[in-house]
Amino acid sequence: MRRLSMWRAVTMPLLAVLASTMVAPPAIAAGKIAASSDKSAAASVASRDADNLADFDRRARMAHELGATEVVVTEGLPIAYWELDADDPYPAWFAHHATLFKMFPPAAVRPFMDAGYAARVQRIVTQRCRILGKYDLKAIWSANEPGVLPEAFFAAHPEYRGPRIDQVTRSKKVYFAPNVANPDVLAMYREATNALLSACPQVETFLWVTTDAGSGFDWAPGLYPGANGASENRDVPLADRVVGFMANIQQAAAASGHRIRININQIPPRPWMIPTFGPDVLENIQRKLPADLAVNGKEGPDGRPFETGVTRIDDGAFSPVVGLIVPSFDPVAKSSGAHKAYLLGDRESEDFTFRLLRSTRDQPMATTVERLAALRRFAVSEVGESQADTLIDAWSALNDVRKYLEMLDFGPMLRMGHVLNRWIERPMVPIPAELSDAEKAGYRRFLFQAGTEESASNLADIQAMRMYEGWGAHLLFQRAIEISMPRVRRAQKDFDALAASATTPDAADYWRLTSKRVQALGYLLQSADNMVGYQAQLDRITALGGKPEVHPVLGVQNDWARADMINTARREIDTAVALDTLMSGSSRPLLDLAASEDEETIMKLGPNFQSVLRQKVRTMNAHWRDYDRLFTMPNP
Repeated sequence: MRRLSMWRAVTMPLLAVLASTMVAPPAIAAGKIAASSDKSAAASVASRDADNLADFDRRARMAHELGATEVVVTEGLPIAYWELDADDPYPAWFAHHATLFKMFPPAAVRPFMDAGYAARVQRIVTQRCRILGKYDLKAIWSANEPGVLPEAFFAAHPEYRGPRIDQVTRSKKVYFAPNVANPDVLAMYREATNALLSACPQVETFLWVTTDAGSGFDWAPGLYPGANGASENRDVPLADRVVGFMANIQQAAAASGHRIRININQIPPRPWMIPTFGPDVLENIQRKLPADLAVNGKEGPDGRPFETGVTRIDDGAFSPVVGLIVPSFDPVAKSSGAHKAYLLGDRESEDFTFRLLRSTRDQPMATTVERLAALRRFAVSEVGESQADTLIDAWSALNDVRKYLEMLDFGPMLRMGHVLNRWIERPMVPIPAELSDAEKAGYRRFLFQAGTEESASNLADIQAMRMYEGWGAHLLFQRAIEISMPRVRRAQKDFDALAASATTPDAADYWRLTSKRVQALGYLLQSADNMVGYQAQLDRITALGGKPEVHPVLGVQNDWARADMINTARREIDTAVALDTLMSGSSRPLLDLAASEDEETIMKLGPNFQSVLRQKVRTMNAHWRDYDRLFTMPNP
């Protein structure tokens, strides 16, 4: 929709200028075409929403059968494409979050939000909550707060500007959250809360993250640009402002007859990060919080654990591969709490996840032995006694892969590399700065890259982190892939065996499909290794600054680095061709792809993925002679 609005902004003034030169029939025809296009787009959105609602109903029924007490109602809501910016990748981190002001904008904020989007989301939320009522389920509202607001809002209301919250090296513009210590802003949050609870009285639990993806509190030490915010708040304890914000929402709900629970988690700080809430601040917050309010999972006023009851099977380690559910062998403590919710994964995973949870939910799994016994009983129910160990072995192999990839996790490696940095779609060439716009057309605008074109050309520059840069990083990365690939092949062989022994056509199809998804995982791992190794060698050669001989004498052999780069490039071409062939031979999705070109984003590969993959191969094949400009040509 954002692209459609941009098209109108450019073309409508031009049409106005040309109107006097048009005869009536073409003008009428153009109007009919435009109206038809709008109706078609609206019908497509309505059809998609209806399908998603039916799927939500199905998931709610599954949750009810599993004994859930609540469902995450924000999961899979439409992305706010209107927030995305063609000139800045950063909004891709917050366009999919269900912030209160975006979904249920209060009057003061409403002029600065997309009214059509808000109305659509409100309608979906209302319908979803009616479904939850049908199954006697409560709702969990998951988002990031206090959430970013458009700059136009702060230009009109500078007194409400709170902290800058963008990650400076990953954004080209600046973004701010509101000052939630301001009484007017607190009143807006009460208004938004009441609107939400009016539309969805089933909402009982709010699970929020702060300091990440377009959110934050004034003067929190962990804010990405550094501690900052409204000057008036600098000397007001962070604990008082956090407690005031949360209590304000709780009181607004209570005034309309709703008891709600809220937990705010800081973005988990990695070793190089400053925590949002230091130990002393955290203790102060918890002591001041009333019951039902919590920070970092500790509820006030005595710090008791905040019970979410959320069970998740898939941790996203293999994304963008879909439908590949690998249960962990780690022990699972039995919950005695009153809150239970289950995340079923993507559409390709939900049926299998449901069966897994249904089979294991009442079984003891507090030790590794008990967990394995429960999983084996489930395996027997899926493939029979004779093949249960084969399925367990496949899961074991993929669990090993998951653990090996943890050492590369600066955000899930496959998602960060192949989606945000489009490794799988972009060509590796020795002089990337000379790639034409046409050669970059399929992937460049989807790179999460706020730096220079030089940075964008660097395969190891992912969101300015460069965590896989350098020869040492290449060796560590290579080792992780080296020990992962035999496990991938073993799991694929096991799933092939399950397909061959299946007793029904549907079961055989399912295990064949699972095998293909594991094969796709292997191609993504191989490509990732290629990308990191290629960039490390290119950086090494560039740093050496050598010049190739113009006229190599007879007997000059191929340089080791030249052979390494060329062979890596060929391996990448072969990997891309193999993945393309694999996808063409599957009637079910293997990767998470957008449903339409308008829905492709930095965070999601496009529906034309295979076309882009083929362009990558063509581009790499067109640049073989570029290596002669870096290395002396062999003349054996």
